[in-house]
Amino acid sequence: MAGALSLLPTGHAVPRTAAKVGPGVWERQVNTGVSLHFSFEFANPKSFAGSITHRAVGELGLFGVACLRHTVHRRPDDLSLAADASFLLTLQLAGTKQLTQDGRATTLRAGEFALYDSEQPLTLDVSDDYRSVNVRFRKAAVGAHDAAAFTHLVARKFSAEHGIAPVVWSAVLGLGSLAPAHQPAGILLAGNVLDMTATMLRAHAGLTGPAEPDDRLRRRQAVLACIDQRLPDPDLRVETIAAACFVSVRHLHALFRDSGHTVAGWIRHRRVEACKRDLADPAARGVPVAAIGARWGFGDPSHFGQVFKAVTGLTPAEFRRRALA
Repeated sequence: MAGALSLLPTGHAVPRTAAKVGPGVWERQVNTGVSLHFSFEFANPKSFAGSITHRAVGELGLFGVACLRHTVHRRPDDLSLAADASFLLTLQLAGTKQLTQDGRATTLRAGEFALYDSEQPLTLDVSDDYRSVNVRFRKAAVGAHDAAAFTHLVARKFSAEHGIAPVVWSAVLGLGSLAPAHQPAGILLAGNVLDMTATMLRAHAGLTGPAEPDDRLRRRQAVLACIDQRLPDPDLRVETIAAACFVSVRHLHALFRDSGHTVAGWIRHRRVEACKRDLADPAARGVPVAAIGARWGFGDPSHFGQVFKAVTGLTPAEFRRRALA
């Protein structure tokens, strides 16, 4: 497996080394980067080291991890803090990881991948010299029919060498390495990568027929990609999104009717998530809080602070201090 795996272009998608970091900081970095809440156990907290890269591209959340031995849980209390219901695919690049979910346990080695579900309790036991690349996508993005089938795949081991898996994972790693200047094109590519990922999982689930057509879902995905591309625009409005997507304002609202968000609420959600990632990024430590808010469309610092605190319970400055402590 290692020979085939070495052909995958990791680029900057996955850290090559782990940096020494306190357990509390690691917990905040992972929870922010993955946009899910996990609990952690460390055998050697004083010597723990870990590095994580993360970015959102269209419908996909991509994150790479390099770290030392520890255990990660999603306990019932963690599930109550979830955002959107999601699946996560994890590909092992080095070291091992035992994944336990839904009454099953499997150990992944380099060149193997597995699926897990954000809505079920989970335990991940990772080894020293661990490296992985991971993909998060919302269940709503693949439709209810496929999501129900994929649930039965959790904690099962698959080879990254067989079927279309090498193509899918090469595309994932390439997308994770895409330069920020190519973000608009990346949003479109992310939709294609999501389609490829769903096709791969459908094959493993034994779904041999064509995917169920869902024009409404496809239209909403296009709208979500359009919103992500335009998040930095402080003048982003429902009307401008509708015009850019060639739909009426009424139809745009209808597309979000069963999503759990209004259009404006989704824009705020995506902006706050982007700000959380930047505030927790050590490389952006010197960037003023107001500048990070402005980067993601919050033109008024006071309004940014109010919205951020309403969502997270912390001011942006408080969130940054905790994330970087």
